[in-house]
Amino acid sequence: MIQTQNEAEFEFEWLLRQKYEFKILTLIAVLADNNLAYRGTLKDMCEFFGVKPGDSKNNNNIKAAIDKLEADGLLKQIKDGRTFTLTLSKKGEQRKRVISIQKEWVEIAKGYKSEDNSISWMNLLKVWLYLIDNKKEIIKTSEIAEELDLSTDSVKRAKKALERDIQAIISKRRTTTSANGGYRCLGSSITVKAWLDE
Repeated sequence: MIQTQNEAEFEFEWLLRQKYEFKILTLIAVLADNNLAYRGTLKDMCEFFGVKPGDSKNNNNIKAAIDKLEADGLLKQIKDGRTFTLTLSKKGEQRKRVISIQKEWVEIAKGYKSEDNSISWMNLLKVWLYLIDNKKEIIKTSEIAEELDLSTDSVKRAKKALERDIQAIISKRRTTTSANGGYRCLGSSITVKAWLDE
């Protein structure tokens, strides 16, 4: 598949990465040029992540995540003064289980705000990507939470945002009736809606 300028490609295994590691891979997927290279400062990265620039804790978390991704062979970094050039390595570019989305969907996740449904953009995006990739007819919130190493509350909030506010999914609860007349929830069937070239 040929990636267009409006698309970002995520490898499924990226969803299993720690917080800042996932954010760095997202940054590269969204902002990199055609050679999958991103060039910017820690301040630029903080602004993309929506965290306070210049904060030593944030800067240290970003640098540690870059080092971890490089140690794991997923990216290569070049530092020139305060500017980082981050590129996916050959291992990082391996195409096993690719999830392609419109880049604007990442911006939608990053910009999500709700007074009654607080969720980090990173967890929202992880659940969204997971649901796009999902092939199961019926899936439980607990399964998603376990696979992504998130709390069930985070997955519930992400699903609520995606269904109610962003209108990116349609979720239908699936139940079965027991012999005593009660019912048991089997999970949900989730249909992901896509906005193609609107």
